[in-house]
Amino acid sequence: MRLIGLLLIICFVLSSCTSSRKLLEKGKYDHAIEKSVKALRKDPGDTKEFNVLKEAYQKANYFDNDRIAYLKNEGRSENWLEIYTLYSQLESRQNWIESLPGNLPNRFELVDYDEYLIDSKENAAEFAYQKGIEYLDRGDKESARLAYREFEEVQYLYGDYKNVAQHMQEARFLGTSHVLFRVENNSEVLLPRDFDYELRKISLKDLNDQWTNYDTYADTSLVYDYYIELNLNDIRISPERIDKESYTETAEIQDGLKYVFDQNGNVKKDSLGNDIKVPNMITVSADITESRQFKHGIISGSLDYIDLNTDQLLKTEDISVDAIFEHFSAVYSGNEKALTEETKRKLRSRPVPFPSDESLLLDAAELLKNESKAFVLSNRNVLLY
Repeated sequence: MRLIGLLLIICFVLSSCTSSRKLLEKGKYDHAIEKSVKALRKDPGDTKEFNVLKEAYQKANYFDNDRIAYLKNEGRSENWLEIYTLYSQLESRQNWIESLPGNLPNRFELVDYDEYLIDSKENAAEFAYQKGIEYLDRGDKESARLAYREFEEVQYLYGDYKNVAQHMQEARFLGTSHVLFRVENNSEVLLPRDFDYELRKISLKDLNDQWTNYDTYADTSLVYDYYIELNLNDIRISPERIDKESYTETAEIQDGLKYVFDQNGNVKKDSLGNDIKVPNMITVSADITESRQFKHGIISGSLDYIDLNTDQLLKTEDISVDAIFEHFSAVYSGNEKALTEETKRKLRSRPVPFPSDESLLLDAAELLKNESKAFVLSNRNVLLY
């Protein structure tokens, strides 16, 4: 990242150091104009910069005016937006000239572009507006989206042109694909009452884009284009199971002191005449029983994309989740001093009640939400229109 930052700084510095003459020679006329104008604002008498500015300005305007003439001679209505853009460019370039100090602007031929801008802008807006109406009248989604783009262009030119805002709303509504997420229980298991509710809490709204709307509850005012069906085919709950493992731990600990005897059976003395004693080490043990409580719920099925306009299955993908309850606890008998620190931690946990089947299925519903959303996100391109 530091290297990239350094390279960007170097590029910026090199660009800033590029002379207006070099920019002119490379055909970057507008950059050359900007650089020369800034230089002339500081030193109006800089003849070299003025000559660069004059040459760059003439060449840039020549190319733009030549392109405008060609587009007008071609006589195509769709050319008006480009013509308007070119006139805007000419006016913007002239604004740089008019910002020069003193009488320098008088040394250039200045043009009043207002009439050209108004005319080309009006023609561009009207063409895009009529094109948008034409697309909208076709009545299909793809055309509605094309219409929306045309109306966007109109709104860019004129924010309140005719009733373009209303037409944009119509195009947006017609061009949007509506997708309904549904849950179908095709298993033989009766699901908890809150299971469907939990699944429908899946947050698909954040997947919405400009032309796609996802619902988890049917909106009666909409005609849906697709179903995403979560078909539940197999639901199994395992029996409650407790696995036990027993083992013994031992440790050598001190149990008081004991005398040290010589080979004759007499208590040894130290240099001061005191009896010599040493720690009395004994081995203690404890029997530990670890318990593993285990129960799990498996839900499997498929997630299917269905095109309601053609009644076709567009894509299907297997989906399966496993909601697992697992709890460890331990008890011991014997001498506590034989226990390791790890075993002592295990002993702090006690057996707990097993979750109900309903609770485990609701946990599975949470997992299904995440799996389903990941599937929808990775298959957004499945929608055909």
